[in-house]
Amino acid sequence: MASDHSTECDPVPVSSGPEHEGHGWWPYVGPYAAFLLMTEFGGRLPDAANPFLLFIKPALVLGLILWFRSRGAYPEWRGVGARIGGVGGALDILMGLVLTAVWVAPFLMIPSMRPEPGGEFDPAMAGEGFVSLILVLRLFGYALVTPVFEELFIRSFVMRMADAWEVEDFRNLPIAHYTARSLLVTIVVFTAGHVPWEWWVCVPWILLSSLWFYYRKSLSAVMLVHAVTNGALLALAIWGGELFHDADGSAFSFWFFV
Repeated sequence: MASDHSTECDPVPVSSGPEHEGHGWWPYVGPYAAFLLMTEFGGRLPDAANPFLLFIKPALVLGLILWFRSRGAYPEWRGVGARIGGVGGALDILMGLVLTAVWVAPFLMIPSMRPEPGGEFDPAMAGEGFVSLILVLRLFGYALVTPVFEELFIRSFVMRMADAWEVEDFRNLPIAHYTARSLLVTIVVFTAGHVPWEWWVCVPWILLSSLWFYYRKSLSAVMLVHAVTNGALLALAIWGGELFHDADGSAFSFWFFV
């Protein structure tokens, strides 16, 4: 880590940054809340609505993000914060694959950690003739849109707000600035946003990806790491059914991950 990172005992430097209008929460909280509300609302609809929600939910969230961005939100997601590509981008992809293994390995080795059967993603939800379309829609939401709105909320908002709370405007703090408090809050909030059976892998995933974020200091980089992890999980669900087998010889299904 760079020498200007805070230690656990160091106070977060109070910035004399520019004055901002309002509290600035909505560009970060709005898309995240919209996704949660759509998920809650969708759970009350008939199953026949599920294929449509696969597109509507992420499209609505992405639309909000693009609208906020067009109005000048996310300045930290420009310049250095948007840097990606080259060797750094290749390393981001490699890190995403490593973190895929971190997410999957415990469930392969300890069957009792797996959720009860039922509730897995069904690529045939709209009929066998639409499987390819459903998978493309799932890729759009799970591997493209989710990493963007989650990282904006968790890594850009929550991580900075943990240090700026009742002190100053979080927008005056730099991204990827280590403090023990912000790291702990980030781990707790990210983990709480997932179902309980995922908590065991949420903690090491968010911890390791945060360390990578401190190193890369780029929102786009950590979004790519997240996207690769989610995309790799979906790829395993589609093509990895015969890669691993349980003690009884049955194939391990990855569909409960996605």
